[in-house]
Amino acid sequence: MSYFVEFVRYRSDLTAADLVELRAAALSAVRAAHPDLIDAPVLSQNEFGTWTDVWIYRTRTAADAANADAANIPEFAAFADALSGIEITTGRMPESAASPFSA
Repeated sequence: MSYFVEFVRYRSDLTAADLVELRAAALSAVRAAHPDLIDAPVLSQNEFGTWTDVWIYRTRTAADAANADAANIPEFAAFADALSGIEITTGRMPESAASPFSA
């Protein structure tokens, strides 16, 4: 089995601390509504200010359901409103490739 991974790149005018706070609230709310969001292990900013965010779902169907419901989750909407230039690529991650450090 493999997981479905979203690699999301974006920009934000928020401070890193404010962005991380909004992201944490969004992740908690999305996971409460869609428990097949299983991890979001990476948020990094490159030297040009672009952020890369990684969200891992159990399946593509689960990711599609969460994305379809995004406008109904106020915490996610607030997070998304703080972003610009959003680009999403996706991939599959073998379940066996999950980090042994997160267990």
